Amino acid sequence: MTGGALFVLINLINLFILGFIPEAATSFNLLVRSVIAPLSEALLLLGLVGLYLRQPEATGILGLIGSLCAFVGTVLAQSDNVWAGWLANLGFALFGVSILRTRAYSRPAAILLIISAAISGMVSPLLSGRPLSMLVYIGSAGANLIFNIAIAWLGFNLFTRRGEATYQPSRER
Repeated sequence: MTGGALFVLINLINLFILGFIPEAATSFNLLVRSVIAPLSEALLLLGLVGLYLRQPEATGILGLIGSLCAFVGTVLAQSDNVWAGWLANLGFALFGVSILRTRAYSRPAAILLIISAAISGMVSPLLSGRPLSMLVYIGSAGANLIFNIAIAWLGFNLFTRRGEATYQPSRER
């Protein structure tokens, strides 16, 4: 929840404040890249593990594959590898689908996670090494904002233990 909330804050600052005060961008980017982003990434990964481990029977094999792809892709994406970003987005989308199918956590948060991961997966190749158009930048920033809101929402579900009673495994064999 905290990792998602920190990223939401970073996204909002990047979108609204730094667009109007360009000289603040350099010092803020240094702070974000050296302190806030790594802390947020670590919290995001811990939250992902917690989300999966809270409901492994509910999310099933699709949840396992999705969470592993999201975890590995997020770790590898620190090297600015486009393929790692795609792997992370695919993993988060699959994990969102597993949540949606089993109702293990909030359905609206799962839908936001799926949509934002899909948009990020489509927009991220456009960001690598090219001058950004305003439309691509807004699409990327919007997808990241929605993604981080979904992560914070799922973290809140995990923290408040919501979703425990929604999945009842079948006792019949």
